[in-house]
Amino acid sequence: MRIHWAFVVFAVIGTILLTWYLRTKNMDFLTPSGLEIVETEETSDLIDLSVVLQPKIKDQPKINRAIQQPKDPDKITPPKVKEITEFELGDLVASPGLDAYQNFARRESPDRLFELSSALRARGEFQRALLAFERVIDTSEADPNSRAEAAQGIAALTKNLPNWNIDPSNEIILNLHLGMAQKPSDHLRDVLREVATRIRGASGDQLNIIPTIDSSDNSDSPTNNPIALWLSASGDNTTSSAVITIRLAKKNEEHLEEISLAVFKTIRSHLIQFGYPPASENLKKGEDYLSRQITRLMWRDFAQSLHSPQNNPNTAGEHPDESADLNLD
Repeated sequence: MRIHWAFVVFAVIGTILLTWYLRTKNMDFLTPSGLEIVETEETSDLIDLSVVLQPKIKDQPKINRAIQQPKDPDKITPPKVKEITEFELGDLVASPGLDAYQNFARRESPDRLFELSSALRARGEFQRALLAFERVIDTSEADPNSRAEAAQGIAALTKNLPNWNIDPSNEIILNLHLGMAQKPSDHLRDVLREVATRIRGASGDQLNIIPTIDSSDNSDSPTNNPIALWLSASGDNTTSSAVITIRLAKKNEEHLEEISLAVFKTIRSHLIQFGYPPASENLKKGEDYLSRQITRLMWRDFAQSLHSPQNNPNTAGEHPDESADLNLD
């Protein structure tokens, strides 16, 4: 007797289903093993497994939701930048004085002086922009980086501007002295004349520097003896700067820089008594300190203080007997 194939298929499937039913009819596949079922308040018919399945986290971090949620870019208020006002620019029709923007520099930061200089350059007021750079050097409490940036601005503008003083009759005459025991060489005389020329240019032709070497012409004196340097004004009721001593290097090519640096230190230390900020202690060789770290206003006030010692409470109108050692190392 032959059995139809369909009957065989249904018999096999029926056997499997009957076996699965008889073995699993008393089993609960919906309840986790070993956990208590929690009913929600909304209904007792629905089972909430999240309560029993979610582990409890201890010491959770405190989340600042204001930081986590990004703000709408359209609602972010950009920081307000204080613009340079017309009043702060000054009277652009009138010629400025050498002390222009001093009050601004005393109440504002060096960054604001850079903004002021930028605004003035945008107006084509390059002489005033130069004065704003100079106030970073001689008025504000600027850090070394700000002074270096201002010095670069001064160098860039000065070469394209005329000298401040165009009337030779208004020049202030000062003597640049070197005191030494041995007879000076021709090279040293040339160096002193070059320093005098640099001072004249750095002051905007306000100062006429006369180089003077005081020596004993003693040929037997050692060549490495210290040299005294100071500046003075000629005439009655005048005074001198403090004396500073230096030892020149053996290499002639270093003498110009050494004497220039000595002049710089002499003038900057002299101007402290008039309220000018002290110079940086970290001076590097090769820098043009006479034109970039002494402003035209400082040159003028220094020269006038030597010609009018009564305005200087720390001088008595006589040649100073004090000295200071210069260390170029």
